[in-house]
Parts: sequence; structure tokens; C-alpha cells
Amino acid sequence: MSVYNALGSALYSKLTGGTALTSLLFGTASVYNLAAPFEAAYDYVIFNLQTGLEENDTAHRVKDLTIQVRGYSTQLSKAGSIDAACDALLHKQPLTVTGWAEVLTPRRVQDIELIEYDEANRPIYTRGGLYDLKIEKV
Repeated sequence: MSVYNALGSALYSKLTGGTALTSLLFGTASVYNLAAPFEAAYDYVIFNLQTGLEENDTAHRVKDLTIQVRGYSTQLSKAGSIDAACDALLHKQPLTVTGWAEVLTPRRVQDIELIEYDEANRPIYTRGGLYDLKIEKV
């Protein structure tokens, strides 16, 4: 399995396994890797690999990854609550990536807050963060 598929599965499992998060959404069906479907109802979460670096200073393959996780809502405060629930699941918490050992647990390194507008010119608020993670091929 590619590191991208394994990482996507690990993040999806971690986020959908948190009832504090899924209770703010329309359940586990509101967590998406890379992009939400155009017709997706708010509120939801999108996560994606932002950057990935190869560290070639050991005999093993090591990846230093940055993951973006954002909550989307029509209410600014709800986007913040979604972000807080995601952060509780990820920041300095174990993440099991199939075929890889965790060298450094995810840790939040940057906050994100954006406003977008939908096709009806309604504001969509996003709050989230960037998380660094280091994994080693086993």
C-alpha cells in the first residue's frame, strides 16, 4: 500500500472514531480525504497531505509529513468547535499508519482560518491546522 493510501486510511479512521467530532457533523460520512463532494452538506471535515519530505539520513525510509485538517461550517463558532474536536484527536496523539512506524506523533504547528463563499454567495467558514508527523518504513 502506498504511504498516501495508508496515511489517508489512518487519518480517516482516527477522525471518524471520535464521537465528539462526529456528533458535530452528519456522522462519519462527513469526513473527506482531499475534497468534499460538491453536493456535500455542511458541516464537514477535509484532511489532506500538504507536504512530504524524504529524510535520507538513515538506512530506513523516513518521511516527514505535514497534514492539513480543516472544519467547514456556515457558522464561524461551529467551525471552531469542529477544529477543536479534530485537534483533540490528533495533537500529540498516536496515529497508526499501516506499514510504517511512528517516529513522531502528529503535532499542530500552524493554525488556519479562512472564509470562502458558496455559489449563492453565502459565507463558509473554515478553521483548522497543519500537523507535522514523522514516520519510518517498517
